[in-house]
Amino acid sequence: MNSKHLTFGILTAIILAGVGFGVNYLWDKRFGPTAASGTDCALAQELIDKAQTPPADATEAESWEQQIRQVRYTRFENDGISTEVGRYVYWSRVKATGAAERPRAGELDEITELAVGHCEDSGVDLRIPKLAF
Repeated sequence: MNSKHLTFGILTAIILAGVGFGVNYLWDKRFGPTAASGTDCALAQELIDKAQTPPADATEAESWEQQIRQVRYTRFENDGISTEVGRYVYWSRVKATGAAERPRAGELDEITELAVGHCEDSGVDLRIPKLAF
Protein backbone atom coordinates (compact mmCIF):
# COMPACT_ATOMS: atom_id res chain seq x y z
CA MET A 1 0.00 0.00 0.00
CA ASN A 2 2.90 2.35 0.68
CA SER A 3 4.25 1.98 -2.88
CA LYS A 4 0.78 2.81 -4.26
CA HIS A 5 0.79 6.09 -2.37
CA LEU A 6 4.29 6.87 -3.55
CA THR A 7 3.38 6.10 -7.18
CA PHE A 8 0.23 8.18 -6.91
CA GLY A 9 2.21 11.07 -5.42
CA ILE A 10 4.82 10.93 -8.18
CA LEU A 11 2.16 10.81 -10.91
CA THR A 12 0.32 13.70 -9.28
CA ALA A 13 3.53 15.77 -9.14
CA ILE A 14 4.28 15.05 -12.81
CA ILE A 15 0.76 15.98 -13.89
CA LEU A 16 0.78 19.20 -11.83
CA ALA A 17 4.20 20.15 -13.21
CA GLY A 18 2.91 19.59 -16.76
CA VAL A 19 -0.20 21.66 -16.11
CA GLY A 20 1.91 24.41 -14.55
CA PHE A 21 4.26 24.44 -17.52
CA GLY A 22 1.32 24.56 -19.95
CA VAL A 23 -0.38 27.40 -18.11
CA ASN A 24 2.89 29.38 -17.97
CA TYR A 25 3.46 28.80 -21.70
CA LEU A 26 -0.06 29.95 -22.61
CA TRP A 27 0.20 32.95 -20.27
CA ASP A 28 3.46 34.04 -21.92
CA LYS A 29 1.96 33.60 -25.40
CA ARG A 30 -1.11 35.67 -24.47
CA PHE A 31 0.40 38.36 -22.26
CA GLY A 32 4.14 38.23 -22.99
CA PRO A 33 6.05 40.22 -25.58
CA THR A 34 4.91 39.76 -29.18
CA ALA A 35 7.39 38.38 -31.69
CA ALA A 36 8.95 41.15 -33.78
CA SER A 37 10.56 40.53 -37.16
CA GLY A 38 14.28 40.70 -37.80
CA THR A 39 13.67 43.90 -39.77
CA ASP A 40 11.86 45.52 -36.84
CA CYS A 41 14.53 44.40 -34.40
CA ALA A 42 17.35 45.72 -36.62
CA LEU A 43 15.50 49.06 -36.79
CA ALA A 44 15.06 48.97 -33.00
CA GLN A 45 18.82 48.52 -32.58
CA GLU A 46 19.48 51.39 -34.99
CA LEU A 47 17.18 53.72 -33.00
CA ILE A 48 18.59 52.58 -29.66
CA ASP A 49 22.08 53.33 -30.99
CA LYS A 50 20.87 56.77 -32.09
CA ALA A 51 19.40 57.32 -28.63
CA GLN A 52 22.91 57.28 -27.16
CA THR A 53 23.62 60.81 -28.41
CA PRO A 54 20.60 63.03 -27.73
CA PRO A 55 21.03 66.80 -27.76
CA ALA A 56 21.38 68.46 -24.36
CA ASP A 57 19.29 71.48 -25.39
CA ALA A 58 15.62 70.84 -24.50
CA THR A 59 14.23 72.30 -27.75
CA GLU A 60 16.67 70.39 -29.93
CA ALA A 61 16.06 67.23 -27.91
CA GLU A 62 12.31 67.53 -28.44
CA SER A 63 12.82 67.83 -32.19
CA TRP A 64 15.26 64.89 -32.12
CA GLU A 65 12.71 62.75 -30.29
CA GLN A 66 9.98 63.75 -32.78
CA GLN A 67 12.17 62.59 -35.68
CA ILE A 68 12.65 59.22 -34.03
CA ARG A 69 8.92 59.02 -33.30
CA GLN A 70 8.18 59.62 -36.98
CA VAL A 71 10.47 56.73 -37.94
CA ARG A 72 8.80 54.52 -35.34
CA TYR A 73 5.29 55.29 -36.55
CA THR A 74 6.07 54.79 -40.23
CA ARG A 75 8.52 51.88 -40.29
CA PHE A 76 7.76 49.51 -37.42
CA GLU A 77 5.26 46.72 -38.00
CA ASN A 78 5.33 45.47 -34.40
CA ASP A 79 3.81 47.99 -31.99
CA GLY A 80 5.38 46.34 -28.94
CA ILE A 81 9.00 46.88 -29.94
CA SER A 82 8.11 50.36 -31.20
CA THR A 83 6.69 51.25 -27.79
CA GLU A 84 9.75 50.01 -25.90
CA VAL A 85 12.09 51.92 -28.22
CA GLY A 86 9.97 55.02 -27.68
CA ARG A 87 10.15 54.64 -23.92
CA TYR A 88 13.93 54.21 -24.07
CA VAL A 89 14.36 57.25 -26.33
CA TYR A 90 12.18 59.32 -24.01
CA TRP A 91 14.29 58.51 -20.94
CA SER A 92 17.47 59.09 -22.90
CA ARG A 93 16.22 62.58 -23.77
CA VAL A 94 15.22 63.26 -20.16
CA LYS A 95 18.67 62.28 -18.96
CA ALA A 96 20.47 64.35 -21.61
CA THR A 97 18.48 67.52 -20.96
CA GLY A 98 18.86 67.24 -17.19
CA ALA A 99 15.11 67.32 -16.56
CA ALA A 100 14.10 66.58 -12.99
CA GLU A 101 11.78 63.71 -13.95
CA ARG A 102 13.04 60.22 -13.10
CA PRO A 103 11.82 56.77 -14.13
CA ARG A 104 10.09 54.70 -11.47
CA ALA A 105 12.16 51.97 -9.86
CA GLY A 106 12.69 49.08 -12.27
CA GLU A 107 11.19 50.84 -15.30
CA LEU A 108 14.43 50.92 -17.30
CA ASP A 109 15.03 47.22 -16.61
CA GLU A 110 11.45 46.51 -17.70
CA ILE A 111 12.00 48.37 -20.97
CA THR A 112 15.11 46.31 -21.67
CA GLU A 113 13.46 43.02 -20.73
CA LEU A 114 10.41 43.64 -22.91
CA ALA A 115 12.42 44.89 -25.89
CA VAL A 116 14.71 41.87 -25.74
CA GLY A 117 11.62 39.66 -25.36
CA HIS A 118 10.08 41.07 -28.53
CA CYS A 119 13.26 40.28 -30.45
CA GLU A 120 14.07 36.96 -28.83
CA ASP A 121 13.29 34.82 -31.89
CA SER A 122 14.14 37.41 -34.56
CA GLY A 123 17.80 36.56 -35.08
CA VAL A 124 18.78 40.02 -33.80
CA ASP A 125 20.51 40.26 -30.44
CA LEU A 126 19.49 43.65 -29.05
CA ARG A 127 22.22 45.52 -27.19
CA ILE A 128 20.59 48.11 -24.97
CA PRO A 129 22.97 50.24 -22.90
CA LYS A 130 21.79 51.02 -19.39
CA LEU A 131 20.68 54.55 -18.63
CA ALA A 132 21.90 55.61 -15.20
CA PHE A 133 20.08 58.44 -13.46
